Amino acid sequence: MKKLFKLLVMLLLLSACNYEAKSDADAIKNTIESFYNTQYDAYLEMKYKDITPYLDMSKIQNQNKVIALKRLTIRRKYIDEKKYCYVEKRRFPLSFKYKSIDIKNNHAKVILEIKIDRQQVYPPFIDSGENVFELKKDGDDWKIISHSYSGLKMFEVSTDKKLPELDLEKLKKQIDDEFK
Repeated sequence: MKKLFKLLVMLLLLSACNYEAKSDADAIKNTIESFYNTQYDAYLEMKYKDITPYLDMSKIQNQNKVIALKRLTIRRKYIDEKKYCYVEKRRFPLSFKYKSIDIKNNHAKVILEIKIDRQQVYPPFIDSGENVFELKKDGDDWKIISHSYSGLKMFEVSTDKKLPELDLEKLKKQIDDEFK
């Protein structure tokens, strides 16, 4: 009887560990997908939406993600208002295929393949192919520490040098000059 009781306790403990790992993996997926959806919403609405809840803001790359998204949304809105050119306002499908989610203590490394419709134009922060994320657990939430993808240099420009803060008038003048 004691052996049966010990076996039941062991099974319960093992299933609890498995549940926590699955729960963490689901939370990580939710963080990454919410991060992309929030950016895509901002892109289409041409109005910055806060992405900082998904990011470890002590990292320069993540500070640059925020600056780049603000710049992109303002740029799109200004170009649309001035009717300089066509501004895409449709959302195109993308799918997430998680190749691996490696969780060790409060850190995770995720290898994710993003699939897109190659006949369409996507925002610069969406890069088809392999994306590698590192995340850390912050309380009950997972925060993105770093994100490697082939389009990084086109959108965020740098992971170790902070972009200058946005100068709205300078940006508008650059856009005006670009479309003259």
